[in-house]
Amino acid sequence: MDFLDGIVGRRIAEWRRSAGWSQARLAEKVNLSTETISRLETGATIPSLVTLAAVARALDLELADLFRRDRDGDEHERALEHLHSLMSRRTAREIELIAVLADQILDFIRQRGGT
Repeated sequence: MDFLDGIVGRRIAEWRRSAGWSQARLAEKVNLSTETISRLETGATIPSLVTLAAVARALDLELADLFRRDRDGDEHERALEHLHSLMSRRTAREIELIAVLADQILDFIRQRGGT
C-alpha cells in the first residue's frame, strides 16, 4: 500500500467526507469508477498526477492539500485548514464579505451563551 504512508488516500477520503460526498459522487465528478475512488482512498492504487489534480479540483482544493499530513486528530487544525483551502481562491472582496458575516454569526453565538 503506502503511497506516502497512505497520506494521500486518507486525505482524499477526509476531504470527500467533509464535503458530504459519497465515493460515487466523487467518482462521477472526476469521471472515474467508484471502485477506483475506493482503491485510491485505501492506497491500493497509485494515482497519476492528472487524477490527483482532478480529485483536488472536484473537491475545490489545492493539489498540495492532498499531501499534507494529518494533525493526529486535531479537529481545530483540520477545520482551519479546510477554511483556509476554501478561502484561498476567493477574491479579497469575497473574503472580506465572508469575514463580516462570520463576525456577525460569532456575535450572535456569543449573545446566545455559546463560545
